[in-house]
Amino acid sequence: MLPWHVRSGLGRALGVVLAAAICAECGREEGAHDADGPPEAVVELVTVQPQLLRNLVDIPGQLASEFTAKVRPEIEGILDSIHFAEGDRVVRGQTLFTLRDEQQRAELAQAEASLALAEATYRRTATLKRQDVSSEAQLERAQAELAVAKARVEVSRVGLARMQVRAPFDGLMGALWVSPGDRVTRDTVLTQADAITRLQLLFYLPEQAVSVVHSGIPVKIKVAPYPDERFAGEVYFVSPTLEAEGRRILVKAWVPNPDGRLRPGLFAEIEAEIARRDDALLVPDSALVYDVEGTFLWKVDGESRAHRVPIEVGLRQEGKVEIAKGLAPGDVVVSAGIHKVKDGQRVRVSVGDGTHPVAADDAGQVEADKRGGPS
Repeated sequence: MLPWHVRSGLGRALGVVLAAAICAECGREEGAHDADGPPEAVVELVTVQPQLLRNLVDIPGQLASEFTAKVRPEIEGILDSIHFAEGDRVVRGQTLFTLRDEQQRAELAQAEASLALAEATYRRTATLKRQDVSSEAQLERAQAELAVAKARVEVSRVGLARMQVRAPFDGLMGALWVSPGDRVTRDTVLTQADAITRLQLLFYLPEQAVSVVHSGIPVKIKVAPYPDERFAGEVYFVSPTLEAEGRRILVKAWVPNPDGRLRPGLFAEIEAEIARRDDALLVPDSALVYDVEGTFLWKVDGESRAHRVPIEVGLRQEGKVEIAKGLAPGDVVVSAGIHKVKDGQRVRVSVGDGTHPVAADDAGQVEADKRGGPS
């Protein structure tokens, strides 16, 4: 049996050895020491590849007719007849209303009779002139009277035509606001006509959107009567000026409506694609690092070392952010664990229950291994 003081010294030495072994094992689990720097950081990486980026905005809007007109008569008169029913589809030039036109018809008949007389007088005078019986002055007077008679006939025909009110364009007729027998004037609204084969979609965007909104941008809308459907359209007008009060810009889009299911005045929920890039470089939001010098990423080189790379941020989309400047396709960046990394430090990527040192060209395979499938 060893003396007590010898056994006590051996116990203390064994405890030191065990403690050192435990610390070494902990060091291996947390990250091995780099001979040239701090311990390796355990992180997640992502390889940057070009992707489709669509900048979508959801905004309210309202549908309006392509054309709309308050139908009024050109002259005052008594309404004689109506030639359509409310809600009818009509074509441009179709007769909608007729005013009493007895006087205009009589005036036209009188003008036509005067024209016939003037034509006969002119022919007779021309014959006499050829026979040197009539003078040149008489022939010129007869010719002038003929021209005046023709003009009076045209005036009378225009007056008669104005007794009919015609459709200004192809469209759908609204409610009637008059009845036969009513006296109407130029200010009397008889009905309303709307062209709805395609509709205008009117909406406003904030001034920040001025640089990205333009004609040709596709839109989709949802309306209350058809909640499970989406109707496509396309922007055709962007106002050249902003509203002084709201600092908003007016935008209009065409929405085809061949079957007439959509109606002017409907409120619309709009999804507009105001920007689209097929080769955008996107990284997770979690990859961005911020400090007093600006925004940057940790980019990993072929030796598994992370380096600070300043960047310029573009658009955002569903948890990802576009890198407008600072990265190239194929670059590998730290996407999680950014707080563990220092400039020039080596990194490891967790795979299963262990860790794995990863070079830039291996990042894609490691991401696939974590998903459980091939890269």
